[in-house]
Amino acid sequence: MAVFVLVPGAWLGGWCWRNVAAALRADGHAVVGCTLSGLGERSHLLTRETGLDTHVTDIANLLRYRDLRDVVLVGHSYGGMVVTAVAEHAAERTGRLVYLDASVPIDGQSNDDVIGAEMASRLRAAAQAQGDGWRVPPADYVTERLPERLRDWVGERLTAHPLRAFTQPVKLQCAAAAALPRAFIRTTRSPLYDRLLEGAQQAGWPCRELAGGHYAMLSEPQAVAAALAEVATGRERV
Repeated sequence: MAVFVLVPGAWLGGWCWRNVAAALRADGHAVVGCTLSGLGERSHLLTRETGLDTHVTDIANLLRYRDLRDVVLVGHSYGGMVVTAVAEHAAERTGRLVYLDASVPIDGQSNDDVIGAEMASRLRAAAQAQGDGWRVPPADYVTERLPERLRDWVGERLTAHPLRAFTQPVKLQCAAAAALPRAFIRTTRSPLYDRLLEGAQQAGWPCRELAGGHYAMLSEPQAVAAALAEVATGRERV
């Protein structure tokens, strides 16, 4: 059985993995649904200095202090930045990286670089208008893209995301991390995720396409759990 460490994207916390985690545990897997500093139940820790480096330390320390090994690191959206960088610090504890509709950076890129100038500009503008220039309020599209039954439950749990986390670049220099197996699961059809999926396919990664939209772990948790289990047990479909 696998050990999954699930890292959420912007504005989310470990709560977003509730149903995915339950399905994986029912199948015998161990699961940690993470909340990054400054978000969710850790929103009281948000500061102007909270950034990608903070979030990488969150997960690297979790792996170290819980003595987790051969972990399947799963990143959703912005969480792809986090798991990529965590592998640089903890390759010996990491068995595989899985990108769930997630940013896949190359050396020197920030999340802003991955998502493109237009979207990055919208995030900065939102921080300027509603977050004192450094907090990015939850985007309206998060709840708008969800089934109606989920909108209130999710909306009341979203929290501001630190702008610094979107602008800090990754440094990818570890050969052991670069050699780790990776997989990509796409749940959104858009130019951004078309491009990321194509890059993963060209790199020879196992890839899956699911329905459910960008927040499929909320709207289609059983399908996401099944896809993650396939990846972890080597039954992936290319």
